[in-house]
Amino acid sequence: MEEINVVRKPYKRGLLQAAVAYPSLYVAAVKSLSVQMLYFLLNSFDEVAAERFVLSRPRGEEPPARSIEGGRALEDFWLILFSVHYEPDYVNIVRLLRAGGVHPLARSREQVVVVGGPPVIANPEPLSEIADVLVAGEIETTVPKLVEAAIEHAGDKRALLDSLSPKEGFYVPSRGDEEVAYSYPRELPAEYHPTAQVQPRGDGWRRTTMVEVSRGCSRGCFFCMEGHIFAPKRDRPREHVLRIAREGSVLNGSRHLTLISLSLLDHPEADALVAELHEEGYEFSLPSLRLDALTPERLELLARSGQRTLVLAPETADFKLSLAIGKPLLKDRLLEVAREARKVGFRSLKLYFMVGLPGEEVRDVEKVAELVREVSAASGFRGPAELKVSVSVFVPKPQTPMQYFGMEDPARVKGKLRLLKERVGGVAEVRPYKPAWAYVQGVLARGGRELTGLLIEWALQGGGLGGWRAAARRVGIDVERYLRPIDPAEEVPWSRVRLWYPGEALARGYELCLLHLRGRQSLPLKGRG
Repeated sequence: MEEINVVRKPYKRGLLQAAVAYPSLYVAAVKSLSVQMLYFLLNSFDEVAAERFVLSRPRGEEPPARSIEGGRALEDFWLILFSVHYEPDYVNIVRLLRAGGVHPLARSREQVVVVGGPPVIANPEPLSEIADVLVAGEIETTVPKLVEAAIEHAGDKRALLDSLSPKEGFYVPSRGDEEVAYSYPRELPAEYHPTAQVQPRGDGWRRTTMVEVSRGCSRGCFFCMEGHIFAPKRDRPREHVLRIAREGSVLNGSRHLTLISLSLLDHPEADALVAELHEEGYEFSLPSLRLDALTPERLELLARSGQRTLVLAPETADFKLSLAIGKPLLKDRLLEVAREARKVGFRSLKLYFMVGLPGEEVRDVEKVAELVREVSAASGFRGPAELKVSVSVFVPKPQTPMQYFGMEDPARVKGKLRLLKERVGGVAEVRPYKPAWAYVQGVLARGGRELTGLLIEWALQGGGLGGWRAAARRVGIDVERYLRPIDPAEEVPWSRVRLWYPGEALARGYELCLLHLRGRQSLPLKGRG
């Protein structure tokens, strides 16, 4: 595939060969800002040449892993860095290593495999016998140290591993690290944010410049892992965002921007920033927006700036349940915003909900259907082209106040999703997340190094859901063990990671969640869900 902004360095003696691997398909890798950051940061070192690797197919036997730039084998690279964002992609790390001729077990290979990303920060243990280094930190403060150490100790794996300190975000399982401190920059330095970004060349791809506007979130929703691990919240200065956008538009050949933030309109200069980008003729793609931050003026500006779909995330339609998850439902505001969005020119509306929440009853799912119908009636958005409902399944993620809850019985969750589709039929398109994958997420998110054998067997089975089931049977894993409620006093695999959010704060959030749930129903809360 032809691309722009690719880095190709001529080979010279002593050049450190580094692989930037993404355990998914090319289209996902090229949309990952962290992959772009790693690629350009590594290549900014004169002593390093980095090439990219991706999967060729989502499941089945993976062909030999070759770099995108030069077609070189993965086993030729001494330093291999994986960025992972989705727990079910852990199996693809193993698949890609095997396809590249690299042994999947850290103790049985010469290469140094480093893995980072949100789920790894939250709980590195499931990969602790596969990765040599697990990074509990952010790129800006960890990767430069890693690269400098790799250059100094090139070819000496043990020396490199021993040089990486757990106090600086590096978890080296073979060293027996008992605690690792989260490493993060106090600000978001502009020099680490690439403006030239690799883009496919061709008519089937819309070029864009990804711009991270802020990192973390101050809202503290009890279920949100990224909001808790990327704390404290940091905003990129407006002038830095503008510079990245301006330089990126030239280097990437596009006036389109993908603005990245967990809560974009909470940026202290959001209005001035959006207005200036609009005045300069940029079009935006935006993440979901908070209802309480959307004013008619902001909606109109966003619509004029080329945003065609408004994305909102109520999560639930029951007010008391919304308080329990730390994201209060603003029903009247939702109806008002939907109505206003139609008026100012948005062509479609997308709503995010969750099912399988702790204490959730069938009646709560019926309320979601009722709310979707109310939104449609109030706004005029109707039918699959105009109104879309995306439904995820609650997974108790590590490092969140809701990490202590269990997951609801799969049969009940499937029944709720079926009911929702029936009740919303004709009004909106309902896109449910496959429950089976949610339970895979739950196991991998909450497990420990005992999952090593499962991941390797799963890779041998070719990945995918069918491969997961076959591997679980062969290994004899008790899936229910990972989906049960957890006592707050219990030792958990991820307790070795010391984040900015103290564990006591998570426990207090959990107690507050329980308090709200007890106030709305008499169901036992120690059981599933």
